[in-house]
Amino acid sequence: MVWRFQGLPIAIFLSAAKSYLCTMDRQIVCFSIPALSISLARLDAPSLRTRPIAVAASQSPRSLIAETSQEAQQEGVWPGLHITQAKQRCPALHILPPQTVRIHHAHQALTNTIRQFSPVWEPIQPGHVFFDLTGTTRLFGSACDVVMQIEREITRQQGLIGVAGLASNKLVSRIASTVVCPPQLCDIRPGSEEAFLAPLPLQTLPLGPQQSKTLLPLFADLNIQTLKDLASIHLPHLEMVLGRPAGTLHAWAHGADPSPVLCPPQQPHIEATIKPEPDEIDLPRLQGALYQLLERVCQQLRDQQRICHVIVVGFQYRDGLEIMKALPVRPGTYWETELMPLVTKLCTRNFVRRVRVSRLTIRAERLTGFIQQGELFHEERITTPFPVKKAQRLTLALDHIRKRFGAQAIWWGRTHAHDTLRAPSRSF
Repeated sequence: MVWRFQGLPIAIFLSAAKSYLCTMDRQIVCFSIPALSISLARLDAPSLRTRPIAVAASQSPRSLIAETSQEAQQEGVWPGLHITQAKQRCPALHILPPQTVRIHHAHQALTNTIRQFSPVWEPIQPGHVFFDLTGTTRLFGSACDVVMQIEREITRQQGLIGVAGLASNKLVSRIASTVVCPPQLCDIRPGSEEAFLAPLPLQTLPLGPQQSKTLLPLFADLNIQTLKDLASIHLPHLEMVLGRPAGTLHAWAHGADPSPVLCPPQQPHIEATIKPEPDEIDLPRLQGALYQLLERVCQQLRDQQRICHVIVVGFQYRDGLEIMKALPVRPGTYWETELMPLVTKLCTRNFVRRVRVSRLTIRAERLTGFIQQGELFHEERITTPFPVKKAQRLTLALDHIRKRFGAQAIWWGRTHAHDTLRAPSRSF
């Protein structure tokens, strides 16, 4: 059977469409929300909007600065400094803890908005995303209009202000998003990439930490200060000095970057969260709450016939600090009795501060369906991937009771230590 589209075989049509897209100018957007963690904190506390702010994992003097506001950068405070050094440069600096869970939710909302306009998107880091608008003009209009519409939608939904760079490749769009301030858009027309990059310093290239450590001093010794200086060197001469990275750096200096926008692989996961009221600090009660969350997660795993290979436990403290740690599960399982020792170990690792905990999270990651070899002429359907033990038969019975009479119909005594976690009915 031959499929035809307006009289043409579908294979010929797809080939022509592919050739047409290849001849089109790519329209790659790099959309960023500068200092996402600080922007979220300023939404909650408007008094912080004009203060110099930095984000660090703890208040320890040796803790490293992870993120800084524009006001802090004007005082000479940059990521990578110790808190002691940052305080010396800016005595009025306000240190904030990272908000991992909230950053994750904000980044997820950002990508959900972008996916309405672009089928291809690639995350760089939380709050920073590449997406491809090539060939979408007839659907949504010009790329500039689409980017501004996305920016307005994000501001309306989350109150966050972003900045965007639009160019024919990922390199130029990423650099373009760093030379303007929010809420602006920097549009680099096809053919003007090299002229745009020429006066910029070499530090604007997306070099890794190890490359920056080795290449930037070498460029300084060779008196190569701008991308124009780098582009003017012939590639064979550059290869004699730099070796393998010379080809990529030479192409970047000319504004060429053929790398595509790649969607991230979708990894399924199951997550459960609880907020103790009031905030809790007693370790046995926290472990009881975690077991209740683990029961929810494992019941969903059994219902979906999936096996967990990584278990994650997260604590959010009252002062906003969030700690999440993970352990591999070998072999994978979906039984509480086998996962609870790992959850207890992670709980002990997370419980390192004498500050009350306001949120508990358990997440099962790297989920796979189970495969089990059955008998050749065995007609019964395999419903469990493992031989069921006595404690596991009890767990399956609890699942059946809860499905029929509700989640709180029956529960373990270890989960009722905290009044807010107490459920009516019986306990074991």
